[in-house]
Amino acid sequence: MRHFFLIILGIIGLALISGCVTEQEEGIAISLKNLSTDKALYHSSENVNLTAMIYSKSDLENVTIIATGINGRLNEKKILDLKTGINEISFSYNLPKCNVCGGISAGDYSMNCDVIYKNITAEKSITINIQQ
Repeated sequence: MRHFFLIILGIIGLALISGCVTEQEEGIAISLKNLSTDKALYHSSENVNLTAMIYSKSDLENVTIIATGINGRLNEKKILDLKTGINEISFSYNLPKCNVCGGISAGDYSMNCDVIYKNITAEKSITINIQQ
């Protein structure tokens, strides 16, 4: 009887341990800590460099990072692996030579970044100013 009781305790303990592993896999955390450009004011033909600082609680594979903005002109997607900690991801967009000719008027424009992994999404937006 005592031997049977120890076997049952061992099975229950094993079930509890495997449950903890599942919870750790489900405990995925991603956050978009910062979204920035190399400057706030841009002119025709300049290159806009967008940098996303993404925090991951663990190593993750096949994370989708999407940069959009400037009235649909910027639309880039990267699928990358993230390491535990802060990951720096950069996007680059070259503004048209003539803003009006390129369909962009002088003014403020939104730039967005979405980080997507399975059912988790982190997002952040910033505003830049474009002049002739």
